[in-house]
Amino acid sequence: METVPSLLSSVASALTRADLDLEAVGLAWARALPAVAIVPAFGLRALPPAARAVFALALAAVVFPALSWMHPPGPGSHSPTLAPWPLAAVGEMLLGLPVAIAAAVPLWAATMAGGCLDALRGGTAQGAPSAPTVEAGATPLGVVFSILASAIFLGSGGPARVALALVAAPTPEGHPVLSVVRDLTEGIALAVAIGGPLLAASVVIEVAGALLARAAAPAQLHLLLAPLRALALLVLLGISLERMAMALASAIELSPAHP
Repeated sequence: METVPSLLSSVASALTRADLDLEAVGLAWARALPAVAIVPAFGLRALPPAARAVFALALAAVVFPALSWMHPPGPGSHSPTLAPWPLAAVGEMLLGLPVAIAAAVPLWAATMAGGCLDALRGGTAQGAPSAPTVEAGATPLGVVFSILASAIFLGSGGPARVALALVAAPTPEGHPVLSVVRDLTEGIALAVAIGGPLLAASVVIEVAGALLARAAAPAQLHLLLAPLRALALLVLLGISLERMAMALASAIELSPAHP
């Protein structure tokens, strides 16, 4: 009785007959995998690991033709590799990691800025909505800012920028570690730029509240000032939200950069 071929072997045979180098596609998949794994806009815990692997494969299929320079094909055969495939795949993951970090840092910075604003108004992560697109324990405003940043990333062509950055050949002038450090530093600066105005406003509100409480002593005004402080911060957040979104959009649209 003839053995029925499996689905994977049938697909592999069809791709081989179409002269598609499965080894090179696998290396492109390895390069795209870090971006799918850590960029919040690509789902994070909202997608199971198998779905994220398939998503990375779809991204690899898009960028694979532009990665043909990695392994020039030999005559009448598939493109040879210079190292065993597992080792080459690890190398491609390391090449894709700086791109993934550059794309993810502005989105994580938005989440951290939202958490900072929740801390200023006295909010906590307890009772926050469970959102699989952010890390566990995110505060309510952190979830909101993360979803806003992800929407900006997807709406401004973020996946296309990731694909362009993935296909860019690594240059000897730019060290990947220095690139990662620069991206992390810019993420900290972005979080400070988003939350800084409200942080300064909270200091003014605290000083004003302390002066009012001292002037009204012995009356217990602190019980009334606490909710008023949170309300004032929310009003200031509403006033400055558009400028925060514009600063966030500017940072996201410039990341990840590619030659």
